[in-house]
Amino acid sequence: MSSLWLSLASQVPCVACSQIGYESPSVVHHMRFNDLGKRKSDRLVIALCPEHHVGKYSIHKDRERFERQFGTEIDLHEMTLAGIERLLKQRVVKVV
Repeated sequence: MSSLWLSLASQVPCVACSQIGYESPSVVHHMRFNDLGKRKSDRLVIALCPEHHVGKYSIHKDRERFERQFGTEIDLHEMTLAGIERLLKQRVVKVV
């Protein structure tokens, strides 16, 4: 189930880009909570393009600025869940 969930999340366009009018392919970002940066679960992921994931002003390189502009990880996770729901309703899911 974990790989299916990650596959679904990676098919959601970048939730940060979508806020500024773009639709970019995404990779998954595992949410981290203040306990030594450890991942919690493959279910707790956010669809982000490579630039918003690890680029200059990304969630990994400048979290404070990134979250001011695009929202918290929880906000972005909710957007990712909504994107997965849209994909399932449209039945445009690719199982990889």
